[in-house]
Amino acid sequence: MKDWKCWKAPSGIPSDMIKTVKIRHFGIVVKDMEKSLIFYRDLLGLNIVADNMETGDFIDRILGLKEVEVHTVKLGVSKDSTLVELLEFKSHNGVTSAKNRIYDMGPRHLAIEVEDIDSAYRSLVDKGISFISAPEIAPEGRAKVAFCHDPDGMPVEIVQVIGR
Repeated sequence: MKDWKCWKAPSGIPSDMIKTVKIRHFGIVVKDMEKSLIFYRDLLGLNIVADNMETGDFIDRILGLKEVEVHTVKLGVSKDSTLVELLEFKSHNGVTSAKNRIYDMGPRHLAIEVEDIDSAYRSLVDKGISFISAPEIAPEGRAKVAFCHDPDGMPVEIVQVIGR
């Protein structure tokens, strides 16, 4: 196993290096698709670009599982933007016992950029969404941010870029 702690970026890009062209989507496993759609679609304003029930040999093989049944909904600002993929497993629907904390290893939050964070904050609070704090300007002054949680408790950062 390679020791990545001592890895240094190459001075030039080797011909065999993967050339990533875009971040396609970020997957979030959810407990209740309808509650999650109310949050991501209805409250945050993301548009559904795909809604599928996935089953069969292909999904079983790529996930390394058997008899998978998963409802997937991809949402985004547009079809060409990086998408949020919500996955509700009808099969393999285990329960995690450890609470996700913002400082735990691995993906810990999703950031959504909005035009007006103050109005987004008021609108979400009026609809029962709780925030960790009111929106605040970051120390470097380039963004105003606040964190709330989705229906499954995942932290969602609401961001307004300042001075654009």
